[in-house]
Amino acid sequence: MQNLIRKYKSFKSRYVVMQRREHEYIFNKYYAHLIDPFFTKIAYDLKLSPNMVTVLSGFLGVGSGISFMFHQYVLGGILLQLHHFVDGADGNLARLTNRCTAFGAKLDRNVDLIVRITVLLGIMVAANAHLLTNVLLVLTFFLDIVVVHKFVLPFMKKNGIIRSKWKQWFLDRGIIPAFDTFTLYFIISVFAILNQMQILIYVLIVLKNIDWLYRVWECTKTYYIVKNKNKIKQ
Repeated sequence: MQNLIRKYKSFKSRYVVMQRREHEYIFNKYYAHLIDPFFTKIAYDLKLSPNMVTVLSGFLGVGSGISFMFHQYVLGGILLQLHHFVDGADGNLARLTNRCTAFGAKLDRNVDLIVRITVLLGIMVAANAHLLTNVLLVLTFFLDIVVVHKFVLPFMKKNGIIRSKWKQWFLDRGIIPAFDTFTLYFIISVFAILNQMQILIYVLIVLKNIDWLYRVWECTKTYYIVKNKNKIKQ
């Protein structure tokens, strides 16, 4: 077993030449980023460019959403996970071949956005839920984007953030405890393979609202703690 682990680490070090960031989401750290080096090797051996890999990941992701629309749930779930792996491989390949560009980063963001919209539409069609449920799902993701980018991130940049003990425990171990896009993709794939699309739509609404509401609570808590400390100093 130890020998196998050493061989894997040696293999991974050849194709993942730079750590992405200090902290990672749990499904990326212990799942996707353990697998995407194999896809990086395939792309490297085929002499694909990072942008070609990005486009391929987009086709896989869009194919997943379309599969959901046509009630091919198992296929959609598999394609979504393949999208996740290939989406990690394009960045690995760019760093490996020293071909990181502003265009590539922009292409990656735009492809990710298209995939998210297509998958979301696919889920709504597959679930065949009430119009109000679909509106709530879209509103949830819209609020998440607006609140995080217009309030949470600017607040953190300006004031920092005081973490709860349980969250700091994860961060100290390099894990970001949150329902990020790829964590949701894993959940979507599981529910799709189990043919539970009607339940899935409510699970997504609950999880994503918990996610952005908790972030707002963290910022609010930090604001009042800092405010009280300043009052004491005065």
